[in-house]
Amino acid sequence: MDERHLLLLGLLLNQSQHGYSINEFIEKNLGHVSGMKRATAYALLEKLETKGLVQMETETSANYPPRKVYTITPAGRAAFFALLQQYLLATGEGSSATDIALMFADRLEHDRAEALLRERAARLRERIKELGSTPAHAHAPGVDLAVQRKLALLKAEVAWIQDVLRRREGGPAAATPGNRLTDAIGETSEQR
Repeated sequence: MDERHLLLLGLLLNQSQHGYSINEFIEKNLGHVSGMKRATAYALLEKLETKGLVQMETETSANYPPRKVYTITPAGRAAFFALLQQYLLATGEGSSATDIALMFADRLEHDRAEALLRERAARLRERIKELGSTPAHAHAPGVDLAVQRKLALLKAEVAWIQDVLRRREGGPAAATPGNRLTDAIGETSEQR
């Protein structure tokens, strides 16, 4: 399973939903995080149902054609939390998995979310160390630029994680008291 499964399971955590409403939400609100197409979402929902992670029921209404309603199962909840923790720690390149996992980080107990972020920062520091030991490429300066860019991005993420944790612990620009990791972010999308 991948981050697309995490996204679908996460969207079903609070309530059962029609496939149409899931797709509408993804398209309107998460286009910058996930480029999942409708057909892909429906195919993945069917696979999740086959695996017993979601349950599908057909709902009929007098004014509407029959609609499929998806509900997360207990096995689906367990899979969601396993995927969430996996992708919060993943430091691989080229994927939106971490962004999707961060969207649901507040579903974890606060201490667990903090521990995962600390572990992520440690893993990123290891990657920084590995990349930092890459020899210079005198005859291919573009390679050096790519390595420098990756190092800068990794260092920026470590700094961001440290800032989130510092604010959560009551450091500079401390967040409002609460028990969720997202309290540490300190600003809403309207304030940005």
